Amino acid sequence: MKKTVFYLSITVIVGILTFNINLPDYDLWARLAVGSIFFQTGNILKHDIFSYLPTKSLWIDHEWGSGVIFYFFAKYFGNWGIFILKGFIILSIFILIMKIIKLQSNKTAGVLFLILLGFALLPGIANLIRCQMFTYLFFTLWLYALEKIKCGENHLIWIFPVTMLFWVNMHGGFLAGIGLIIIYAIGEALNRRHPLKYLGILALIIPVTLINPYGFELWNYMIEASLMPRPYIPEWHPISFNGPFHIIAGIKIHIHAVFMIFVFLTIIVGVKLLRERKNPDWTLIALFTVLLCLSIRHQRHTEFFVLAIPALFYHQYVNLFDPMQKFIKNNLSEKTCNLWNTTKYGFGYVLLLIIFIYYLPQLSSRIIIDNRIYPVGSLEFIKQNNISGNLATTYNWGSYAFWKLYPQCKVLIDGRYEEVYSHDIYETAMQFSEHKGDWQKILKDYKTDALILPKNKYSPSDVLNLADWKPVYQDISSVLLLPKNKIKSFYIYPDYKNPIYTKEDFSNNINFDIDTLYTNK
Repeated sequence: MKKTVFYLSITVIVGILTFNINLPDYDLWARLAVGSIFFQTGNILKHDIFSYLPTKSLWIDHEWGSGVIFYFFAKYFGNWGIFILKGFIILSIFILIMKIIKLQSNKTAGVLFLILLGFALLPGIANLIRCQMFTYLFFTLWLYALEKIKCGENHLIWIFPVTMLFWVNMHGGFLAGIGLIIIYAIGEALNRRHPLKYLGILALIIPVTLINPYGFELWNYMIEASLMPRPYIPEWHPISFNGPFHIIAGIKIHIHAVFMIFVFLTIIVGVKLLRERKNPDWTLIALFTVLLCLSIRHQRHTEFFVLAIPALFYHQYVNLFDPMQKFIKNNLSEKTCNLWNTTKYGFGYVLLLIIFIYYLPQLSSRIIIDNRIYPVGSLEFIKQNNISGNLATTYNWGSYAFWKLYPQCKVLIDGRYEEVYSHDIYETAMQFSEHKGDWQKILKDYKTDALILPKNKYSPSDVLNLADWKPVYQDISSVLLLPKNKIKSFYIYPDYKNPIYTKEDFSNNINFDIDTLYTNK
């Protein structure tokens, strides 16, 4: 019965994480577009067709495999397929983490720990689905396999080259897997154990990374992408106590609060082991140090810390509370001890029940395109009035715009960033996207036929200062402007509040001229 309740609790946690957030990520549309073209042609694009700015001659889409998988699940299982895929990935991660914990101490993780783990993972999975979720899955799988190898079991070595074949074609985070093996090789050498098997794994997987549509060019791209700054993307900023925050039941909770708790607990464990003069495990020390430094430098990397450190230190966390357990056992009556044990066992389940009741009204399998976040009405206006040409809109909205409008319209900039745009072009476009500096310059330098401005960045005075443009439509989040000399006397004005516009079929095909797929602009 206890086992049944425990696994039911895991199902509830995974269900909440899967269905609580059904808002598509800004970059998902580009991934679906690639998947759609792959299913129609059997090929991937190697040059950009969606932007009207000058782009790189080779589009290195390091996430093309993820786009194909996303589109596959949407095509054959409907929008439900995306939830099935996300739920499977999250459940697999939880199972692997529990297996890692069992390797350390043969203890089963408590429900309270799994609740905290889910909350700590939330920043990385707080969208409908993202390509990096495959990296989280493979990273956790590799961690489990490395821990098995560290214990002397080498039968899982085959996992590394086989999964790398998929990982390298699904997300650039495969570099994290290579880094993980290097950490284990160095750590085990410091532990005075032979690191040769880890170096052997590296020798197996590095050639596999070249099995991709771009060959060696992928590595050139990954080195450039890994070192470049990303000042406009918050998740690449250093971690800060100033936020961002979740608002839960009216209470502000830092999105990395549980990550900080795990860091604090691990430091206490380290001090405790130092005082006890225990032999240090340099692999764990190296892993903790590297992942903490990466997390502090970039918020996005906190996920790797959360996936690795709590599982590897779980039994040490539990041991921190041994003095309390001994005090209760030695100083309280048997009846009180039994009450304490019952309370301790049941607390996690009661807390999970409260969380489930709170989130139940928010859980939904419907994918809604929130018109407060996306320019739903403005894009419908363009579509219904057959306005074609070059559409200038922001970085976040670019992928959604070409998913909805290509080939009717091409976009200025979108979230593919260094994949298709040179640094200079990107910086100029981002001046417009972020309303900074000479933001009108790019409109003058490149022919633009329509303009969608976000209301949260551009004021009515900014709109009036565009002398050659006139607003013709607005929805709750955006204003659409057209050149004054191209405005017609009659337009269809869609009601952006109409719920039909906030629904999206992810299995729709991207329309395209076949010649554009093979002719670089």
